[in-house]
Amino acid sequence: MITRRFSLIAVSAILGVASFAASMPVRAETQTFTWPVELTILEGCAISATPMNFGLITGQVNRPTTTAQISLLCNPNINYEISIDNGLNANGNTRRMRNPDNGRHLRYRIYSNAGLTQRWDNTANRRVSGNSGATGFISHTAYGEIRNANAGARTGAYYDTVTVTVEF
Repeated sequence: MITRRFSLIAVSAILGVASFAASMPVRAETQTFTWPVELTILEGCAISATPMNFGLITGQVNRPTTTAQISLLCNPNINYEISIDNGLNANGNTRRMRNPDNGRHLRYRIYSNAGLTQRWDNTANRRVSGNSGATGFISHTAYGEIRNANAGARTGAYYDTVTVTVEF
């Protein structure tokens, strides 16, 4: 019998401690940690462009034209200059699109004005320059023209890739 009584007393003691612990206030602690937050702003510009797509040509079209947008996102008030190389299929300074199926080419030009009088390439006097202004966002329209759409062209798709470079 003593063993039972001892067990009952032990159970009562444990229950008493549990109820005492439940009634004690919880102590809140504060810890601090220094957390580095960093940013480096580089002077410069990011460049992007929409595709220059002349679409579908049927029948007699002498000089098809199209446009594309070349956009810059720069730091504010950055002076820049945009040049365009002659592409992957150039013959000297002549830009050409190539049909991979038949190996034929179509000559084309890229201009910086709607009147198609100012060629845009990578020579010093044919680059587009400016300042990014207060917002840093600039968009330039590039005007494309096929030079010989009917001169020996064959049906099929023609492609080229040019590299657009921004210097700041």
